[in-house]
Amino acid sequence: MSDRERLQSLVDALPDSEIQVAISFLTELGDHEVIDADTAAKLDLARSEPGDDISLEEVRRRLGL
Repeated sequence: MSDRERLQSLVDALPDSEIQVAISFLTELGDHEVIDADTAAKLDLARSEPGDDISLEEVRRRLGL
């Protein structure tokens, strides 16, 4: 079974109550930009720098979300 066929079978098996969630997720997934090598290198460098981890909740609080 190909990956596309496997994905189709998973979609077909979803309960009706989860269809909108799957549509939203797949739409979001398709909207993401591909990260080029330069950006990936910068992200790796930033991840390797020392610093405090900040929870998602704290980021949202700081941004007023």
